Amino acid sequence: MRSARPCTARTVARPTRTSGVVLDVRVGDVLRLRRKHPCGGFDWDVVRVGADIGLRCRECGRRVLMDRPTLRRRAQELLERGPALDPAIEAALNGGAPPASDAAE
Repeated sequence: MRSARPCTARTVARPTRTSGVVLDVRVGDVLRLRRKHPCGGFDWDVVRVGADIGLRCRECGRRVLMDRPTLRRRAQELLERGPALDPAIEAALNGGAPPASDAAE
């Protein structure tokens, strides 16, 4: 029978590689990834947002699903921002108040 030894392994938090890209992606964004696609393109359109992010290559049109942690590692920069959400929804997501309307002036 084995003797019970205390566990000596320590859990060390690995540093996460964060790039300058905010992972707040929305449909219509254009991202540049670190490695090129086999067709030669670096740029991808965001076509689906959820637990996984749907991307479409701008060169060949190939569609892929990528989970958020993988996308965070592979994204290099945000080239274009997609259309904005409703200001009230945007404010709720960002924790702020909706912008004042111009009619109040």
